[in-house]
Amino acid sequence: MAKHEELPVPIYSSLEPVYGEASQLEEAELRFNNLKAKFQQVFGHAPDIFARSPGRVNLIGEHIDYEGYSVLPMAIRQDTIVAIRKRGAEEEKLLRIANVNDKYSICTYPADPNQEIDLKNHKWGHYFICG
Repeated sequence: MAKHEELPVPIYSSLEPVYGEASQLEEAELRFNNLKAKFQQVFGHAPDIFARSPGRVNLIGEHIDYEGYSVLPMAIRQDTIVAIRKRGAEEEKLLRIANVNDKYSICTYPADPNQEIDLKNHKWGHYFICG
């Protein structure tokens, strides 16, 4: 088995190594607890795992500069966290995406990586499917 340092994505069992500072750690714990509670409310189960992606900004340009100049992407404090649970073998194979903010309705998609996106029917969940 690979050592933790050799894995392509770091895996942690606590928030301290990720958020460090006491003020950031306290805020992160509240966010993760809120996400876990909402997940349990919506899906009836606790999540299997959480995944986190740091926010990012690009100084000078967006993505890759089409004029051949360098851009300077940098991580920022804001981040995105998601809670994930794999459905049981007996359950229908669907991808259900919910948000902690109730103004966004639950989006349901087939568990098919080659599905087409309904471009005429815009939904916030399309961002996840495109990713």
